Parts: sequence; C-alpha cells; structure tokens
Amino acid sequence: MKKICKRISDKIKGNDISIRIYVSFAFVLIFTGLLTGAIFINLYQKNYVRSYTELLTKQGKMISKRVSKFASKKKQSQFQRYNVYMDEIEQAEKTDIWIVSNEQAENPLDEDYTNAEISRETITKQMGIVMENAYKGQISSNAAYDQVYGMVILYVAVPIKTVKTKEVCGAVLMVSMVDKQTMGIDEGKYLISISLFISAVISIALGFAFSKYLSRPLEKIGKYINRIAAGDYSGINVKKPGSQIGKLENNLDDLSKRLYKAKTERENQEQLRMDFFANVSHELRTPITVMRGYTETLNDGVITDEVMVNEYYRKMLIECRSMERLVGDLFILSKMQNPDFKIEKEPVSIRQVFGDVLRSAREIARKKNITITQKLSVDDEEPCMILGDYERLRQMFMIIIDNAVKFSYESGEIIISIEKRITPKKQVKIYVSIQDFGVGISKEALPYIFEKFYKSKLKQNQKGTGLGLMIAKQIALRHGCDIMVESEIEQGTKFSFEFEECVSMDEYE
Repeated sequence: MKKICKRISDKIKGNDISIRIYVSFAFVLIFTGLLTGAIFINLYQKNYVRSYTELLTKQGKMISKRVSKFASKKKQSQFQRYNVYMDEIEQAEKTDIWIVSNEQAENPLDEDYTNAEISRETITKQMGIVMENAYKGQISSNAAYDQVYGMVILYVAVPIKTVKTKEVCGAVLMVSMVDKQTMGIDEGKYLISISLFISAVISIALGFAFSKYLSRPLEKIGKYINRIAAGDYSGINVKKPGSQIGKLENNLDDLSKRLYKAKTERENQEQLRMDFFANVSHELRTPITVMRGYTETLNDGVITDEVMVNEYYRKMLIECRSMERLVGDLFILSKMQNPDFKIEKEPVSIRQVFGDVLRSAREIARKKNITITQKLSVDDEEPCMILGDYERLRQMFMIIIDNAVKFSYESGEIIISIEKRITPKKQVKIYVSIQDFGVGISKEALPYIFEKFYKSKLKQNQKGTGLGLMIAKQIALRHGCDIMVESEIEQGTKFSFEFEECVSMDEYE
C-alpha cells in the first residue's frame, strides 16, 4: 500500500499526465454530481409545490360548489355533515380549510355556512393578497417561506359564487404547511447521496482506466520525441492520419524528415567545406612550391645568367597572377553564396551589355583566329531591358565566352543569339545563348561542370581555377534564371539564359 501511495505521490510531483487527467475527471465528476443533486432538489421542490397547488385548487373548487349549493338550498344540516368531512381532510393532509364570507358583497355568504372569520388585522400579507383576488372572482395561490413556522406556507383561495347571480359571496381558503418531510426532500437527499456515492466509486474506477487510455497516445508521442532527440530520424508510422493524435504524429514525422534532411545537408556542407579547403590548399600549393623553387634558386645564386634570371622572374609573376586570380574568384564566389549579400538591380539593356562584352571577347578570340558572330531576332532599336546588375552580367557572359574561346578550335566560330519569346502565360522572356563548335563536354562530365574546382582534364583548361562556371551560375541565380547547357563531344557546347523582360521603368524606381 505504501508503495502504491508513493508511486501516486511521485506521479503527482512529476506532473504525470495520467494523474492530471484522473484528477480533472474526478473533480468534474464530483462537481457535476453536486450540481445535478442541487438542481434536482430545487426542481423537485418547485414541481411538488406546483402539483400540490393544483391538488388544493381542485379540492377548493369542489368545496366551493358544494358550499354554494348548500347555501342556495338552505341545507344547513348537510353543510354541517360536510364540515365534519372537511375536518377529516384537514387532519389527514395537514391542511386548514377556511370557508369565509365576503362582507363586501351585496349578499354575503350566511354565517351558518362558514367555519372561520378573518380580518385584515389577523391575516398575513400573502393571505390577504390571495383573498382579495378570490373576492374579485379569481382563483389565486401563493407559496412563501414563513420564518415563524420555519417552512413554506401554501395558500390557495377559490371564490364561492351564488347559484343564481354568480356573485362572489365568499371564498374557500386552503392553508397548508409544506415542510421538507411532507415533500420527501430529506429522503430524496439521502437517496441522491447514496446514488452519487455508488456512481462516484464506479466512475472513479473507470476514470482511472480511461485516464490511462487517454494518456497512452501522449506517452507514445513522448517516446517519438525522445527518439528524435536522440538522433533517430527513421520516421513515424501514422495509423490514423485524420485524428488529432494522427495530425500530431504527422507533424512529428514531418519534423523528423526535416531534421534528417538538415542533418544530411549539414554533413554534406561539412564535407564540402573540407573538400573546399583541400582544393584551395592544393590549388595554392603548386604555385607556391614553384615560386619557392625559383626564389631559392635565385637566392642561392645558382643562376647568374641575366636572361635566365629574367625568365625566372617572369615565371614567378605568372604564378603570382594565377594565385591572385584564384583568390579573386574565391572572394567573388563567397559573396555570391552569402544569402545576406544583395546585388544592386536596375533596368539594364542586354544589347548594351553584349556590346561591352564583345569588345573584350574579340581581343581574346583574336589569338586563336576565332570569329564571334552576334545574331539578333529583335528590332535594331529594341534595347531588350532586364532587371539586373550591369557589372555582374558582364562578368557572367565573359566567363562563358572565355570558356567558349578556350575550348574552340583554331579559326572556329562562336555565335551569340538574343531573341524575345512569349510564354504560354503571355509573359515576355529574353532568351540569350552562347554557342561554340569546339571539343564539347561528355555526358559523364556535364552534371559536374558547375561544381567548385571542377576542371576539365583537357590541355585547354590547364590554367583554369575551376571556379568560373560556378561563379557564373551564382550570378544567374541572383538574376532569377538558371544556366541551361547542351553539349556533344566534338560538336560544341551551347549555354542558354532566359530573363524576364523589364516592361516598365516606373515599377523599379
């Protein structure tokens, strides 16, 4: 017994959900029982008074008719016998029956047919009210608690009318003391208390079982939460998705999947970070090693020939520029991948951007005798406005054209196309493509060309950092578009962009 009490005490202190449900259930049960008992007693008392009033009214009407007939036919002896019968009723039902004369009538009831005399000085206020109503020809009743008797006194007054003129010549006043014993309230309270006790014992036992039943899903949810907190994101088997518990389980299952996704992404990010540092270290190690070798050679005086010394200085400068380009690309890429970094957008003409790009691109292409051709499918006066950053767009297109030149054959061609397209939703898009006819990209390599430090093994890409295409992709994403690539080995590569047209200057101010 002590162990059970201790266990219950520990659960209460621990705020156990099943105990809270059980205590709440018991409180509601007791409160409902007391409230039901109080309402029942009150309704029972009112109903008893109403029923008893109807009974006394019925008896009063019958007595009123008899007395009226006796008085009209002058049958005093029969009235006397009837008066004895009324005395027996009074003793049996604890009700006083007063037959009084209406002194205000033209022909008041003869005193031989009355059994009481009342005056304003001897009657109570409630009695006076029902008598006045009876003298007016109305059946009247009144029930009020009398402090002298300590119980409810019920008054019922029925008018007595003459047979011929129907004048109210008197009244029958029924006075009954309605105590708790008469109504059976004490017995009712006793029976109600016994019933409540028995039902409470049964209900508390059932409540204990139901509290366990109700708390079982919550315990199950608690186990799921503990499992998720421990790092187990294997998912939750939801049996009834439409129920409230099922919806909660669905939310936990969704949370579990999101946490698993976040964990996977975190692990991937960590792996990418490690790979990033490894790649950066590798990319910087080679030029640093070369520069150290050249520096040590010059410092030790191994090379004294002025021509060779200048050649070493030239190679050291090339390696410095390579590291500078790598660091610059890393800096740009870190800014582009920072979600807080925002580029300044304004209405920009694609044709103007390419006019600037082509001046630089043709200088690069001249070394390999490559022709850059621009094809326009728009009017000459059409600026092809988009919302973007001029310098970033120029940088993105230069990266793509530089790659196109790098992987094109000698005396090849690069075609730049600009055109407008209307989507099924009636939106105007500006389509840009840069196509070369060089070595192309294999299907195996195509999914990886936008990753960090991915470099083609071809000799054309020996001086690349492996960051250019990723920077271009980040710039494209910042402008609300993506880079689409089509390529075949020995057939060339085509990079495509699709921008939303800037139709109004005012909406961007």
